[in-house]
Amino acid sequence: MNVTAVIQQILDTTLLPFGVLSNHLRRVKTESIENMQVKVNNDEYVVYRVVSNTPKTYGDGNALTRRVYIDVNYYYLYEKTDPRYSGVDERLKAIKRAIIADPHFRIANDETDIPDGDNRYRGVNMEFVYVGAVDYGK
Repeated sequence: MNVTAVIQQILDTTLLPFGVLSNHLRRVKTESIENMQVKVNNDEYVVYRVVSNTPKTYGDGNALTRRVYIDVNYYYLYEKTDPRYSGVDERLKAIKRAIIADPHFRIANDETDIPDGDNRYRGVNMEFVYVGAVDYGK
């Protein structure tokens, strides 16, 4: 299973209706979203990454257990006191609901603020873990 592709699909389904773009490892900018009439929300974006992907072999050697940690960083351009932040909060909750709806995913670390950096955006980090076994057979 390609966990990166699964997370991208979940984020796209959850966020694109609000014009929020997500991408693996870096921010992607665009003027429009293909096959959608929604305007791109340049005040918010999501960057996610696979933090660790350590396979383990157990038992008779046929099942490979995977534990994959994924960081999801949600960036927004305004203060938490701004009325628009309530939309960010709702989208963060929607991301969590959508990801953990897949029985392989769990929340590893809930929402934490991302420290200020050179970026003018503020952010919230969440970490999820995918746990599953893949039978490669013989």
